[in-house]
Amino acid sequence: MTLARQLLYGIIVVFIALLFGIEAIYVEKARHRLEEQLDAHANETATSLALSIGSRMQTLDVALINTIVNPLFDRGHFQSIEIDAADGARVFGRRLEHNAIGLPSWFIAFVAFDPPQGQSLISSGWRQMGKVVVRVHPQYAYLELWDTAIATMVWLSLLFAVALVAMRVYLAGILRPLRLIEQTAVAIGNREFVSIDIEPRARELKQVTQAINSLSSKIRDAITQETARAERLRREAFEDPMTGQLNRRGFENAVATALAKSAEVHSGALVLFAIGGLEEINRTVGLAKGNDILKELALKSAKPEGALAPLAGRWQGPTFAAFVENAAFAEVTAWADNLCRNFVSGLHALGLPQSVTVCAGVGHFSAGDVALADLSRLADRALAQAATRGSGAVGIEIETGAAKKDDLKTEIEAALAQTRLSLVFQKVASIPDEDILQFEFQSKLTDSHGAAVAAGAFVPVASQHGLLPALDRRVVELALDALTNRKDLPRAVAVNVALQSVLDEGFQRSLQELLKSRPREARRMVFEMTGAAASKSPDATKQFARNLKRLGSRLALDNFEMDRNAVALVHELMPAYVKLAPVFTREIGERDDARFIMESVLRVFQPLEIPVIAQGVEDRSLVAVLTEIGVAGFQGYVLGKPEPLEG
Repeated sequence: MTLARQLLYGIIVVFIALLFGIEAIYVEKARHRLEEQLDAHANETATSLALSIGSRMQTLDVALINTIVNPLFDRGHFQSIEIDAADGARVFGRRLEHNAIGLPSWFIAFVAFDPPQGQSLISSGWRQMGKVVVRVHPQYAYLELWDTAIATMVWLSLLFAVALVAMRVYLAGILRPLRLIEQTAVAIGNREFVSIDIEPRARELKQVTQAINSLSSKIRDAITQETARAERLRREAFEDPMTGQLNRRGFENAVATALAKSAEVHSGALVLFAIGGLEEINRTVGLAKGNDILKELALKSAKPEGALAPLAGRWQGPTFAAFVENAAFAEVTAWADNLCRNFVSGLHALGLPQSVTVCAGVGHFSAGDVALADLSRLADRALAQAATRGSGAVGIEIETGAAKKDDLKTEIEAALAQTRLSLVFQKVASIPDEDILQFEFQSKLTDSHGAAVAAGAFVPVASQHGLLPALDRRVVELALDALTNRKDLPRAVAVNVALQSVLDEGFQRSLQELLKSRPREARRMVFEMTGAAASKSPDATKQFARNLKRLGSRLALDNFEMDRNAVALVHELMPAYVKLAPVFTREIGERDDARFIMESVLRVFQPLEIPVIAQGVEDRSLVAVLTEIGVAGFQGYVLGKPEPLEG
């Protein structure tokens, strides 16, 4: 119960007690006054009757007494009028046998009256003839008290309602800073370090507000400083200082990550651009102008064109590289050729000699499972061929395996229809205790001949033909079934979900239906997206994360790499955890600067309470290094290869 409600309920109890107390006091006072009035009325009536009878008769004549008393009895509120002779004998008596008041019995019992009685002696001259005894009926008093009680209750209730509304408004004003403090504290608990904009008038609340703002500000400043430090180290390690693009190391890491574990990449090309005659450029227009030309080529190689969104970096010297994913061979070669020709034309327009050329070599793949080393050898060969032919672009295509891909497409569709998909899992362990944190589920396809097909072979084909939403849905169904039927699974299990699925409305609807139907299992599910996929559609990814949170599940970032938007993406998504790309994990053990960068990133993530998990750990000695850095967990062959999930 909120503090405002507790205060309001307490005030209501006090007000009700006051209301009934005031009502009881007021009714009791009114009762006392009415009792005095009735007593006076009884005595006055008795005296009046005694005088009237004594002045009119020498003896007590019953007929005359009846004539005098009856009119008075009929119009007054009397319970009885009795006249006794001097010797005590009853001469006359009239009594009201029954008179229904029409009031609640509890009220009459609460304000019960003893019927007031008045008496007076009847005298004729000096002779005493008898006495008159008058008892007043309390009916009038009961009715008067009832009306008074009702009117008082109504007015007090109205005053109570008005006072309650006023008190509610007053409390709302006083407690508004407290609500802001509560919201801010909840936000800080949710790793959102906001501040309170208002300053409460109450001294205690003011001090609490200042303390919370100070705490939030210090954490924000610490995160900002560590973010800037990590970004500076990242630029020094992965960016070319002259062009501002990725250097060779950063480019290779980014491409290797995309090729190693990304269901989104099913084809593409590595393109190398090289300027021939750089010495002539520097001699003719100067070194500074030569550097500007290199920067311009770097920018053009990274500029999106149509559906192409190249990832560019400096390869070496005057050679730049661009990686284009999910693009046809003809499309890439046409883009590279146009870029080369237009750039050379621009150089010649500046008055540079004809010996200055720009060449491109294209290494293309369409099998979905290729290593960066193979692509670079193809692109280098293509670039060498292009250099012998002058300005232009030459492409060498990897074996497309089109027939094999068509066969795989058929196998995937059949496997989905015939439920020939199953799960394999890989363990994720904590550091340093090596307790099992979760299982990461991956899909396993069995073809029509009973042979297993590697995920690296069929997942890119599924991506190319738009089958990833159906594939991901089936994996989620299998994971939920496993959580329902298996009691030996860890608390959390993870499944990978592709950006193609996140952008598919049908997948979103079916996923929500699945998770709603199994709320207990949904709370144990973690959905992993690659950092590259999340950065391509941040708005859709954030909405997906919100939908998962509403259903009890969580979103995590997989294959995380240190690109320019990496930390900002984590701040926006606030994932359950972050898994490092395997290529970066290996660098931590091999290079000190990679370790420094990772330590800076961890200092950014620690206030956000986002665990970092290392992937691709194949050497036991690397676990000790990860422990020193502060990584929360690890995953890799050191824990064992992926195993089938039986049962």
